[in-house]
Amino acid sequence: MFTGIINDIGTVVDLNEDILTVSFNNNIYTNLDPGTSIAIDGCCLTLKEYRDGNLVFQVSNETFTRTSLNNNHCGFVNLELPATLDSFLSGHIVQGHVDSTINIHEINELENNMWNFKFKDASSKYIVDKGSITINGISLTIVNPVKDMFEVAVIDETYNRTNLKHLNIGSAVNVEYDIIIKYLEKINHDN
Repeated sequence: MFTGIINDIGTVVDLNEDILTVSFNNNIYTNLDPGTSIAIDGCCLTLKEYRDGNLVFQVSNETFTRTSLNNNHCGFVNLELPATLDSFLSGHIVQGHVDSTINIHEINELENNMWNFKFKDASSKYIVDKGSITINGISLTIVNPVKDMFEVAVIDETYNRTNLKHLNIGSAVNVEYDIIIKYLEKINHDN
């Protein structure tokens, strides 16, 4: 489980067939045991090994199908280690199970070092005004949902410590919808 609070931006060193190699800056990614889960742009991957000081992961076909890793990726990935029992839950409950990709429709820089990102192609049944959503592993709050579109307000701190600053209009991003909404849908569907 993750919280959607990013603690490093990694660089994709190589993506060769099913092997993803990522460099990192934050020392918390040093000396982790193989098998450790790490969220890469919100996708929970398992650390295979270190190679030349970089993180190495094996990526499944399912991950390639559901995520933006193979979709003109910007080359920078948001990194997060799993939550522990003594972690702050500063964001929301994030499983690291990406549902699909959606696209950035608009990016607007606002006053006071704020940003507004507008997304399209979302699954409208999971979009709730002021609800939580995970974009590239970042815990964000939904604003102004209309059909398959919604907006998020991004403060300067979030913008600078994530790969949002490297994305453009049309960029595909990973989305994980709030697990609570998905469970409620399942309960209502089964009854």
